[in-house]
Amino acid sequence: MLTDSTTIKNDFLESIGCSKQKHSGRTLMEHLIRVHDMLREWDAPEYLQDAGLFHSVYGTTYFKPQMTVDRDKVRNLIGERAEEISFLFCTIPHPRTTNIDNLEDDQLRIDLLILNKANQDEQANAKLKFRTINDFKGVDGISIKMNRGL
Repeated sequence: MLTDSTTIKNDFLESIGCSKQKHSGRTLMEHLIRVHDMLREWDAPEYLQDAGLFHSVYGTTYFKPQMTVDRDKVRNLIGERAEEISFLFCTIPHPRTTNIDNLEDDQLRIDLLILNKANQDEQANAKLKFRTINDFKGVDGISIKMNRGL
């Protein structure tokens, strides 16, 4: 069930085009919500869940579209700590994990590593969306030969 706060955050993400922007075979909005939900399932603190919901809105080394540059608006929606994590996640250069590991602030490093793991796991899970052989029909570059002798 969505709270009023969650609805406001989701409405903002919709307003900046996250539901129209493609990301890893689906929309950015779907990806952001799934990362948020994964962090919630892991019992991450609420500020980290919020950072997960906004973790790519400024663009990243890997995901170039900048959905917003209005840090004040994001900070007002998710709080200072969540916005800082979100912003740093977006601006940490490649290789991300190595650069996160080099941060001196222990809590910030841990938060970013958890967010990075959720981001990676969510994208890996999205790649596993095919459940049956029929799900592959019509996918470019996929040729399926059925062995009728089985």
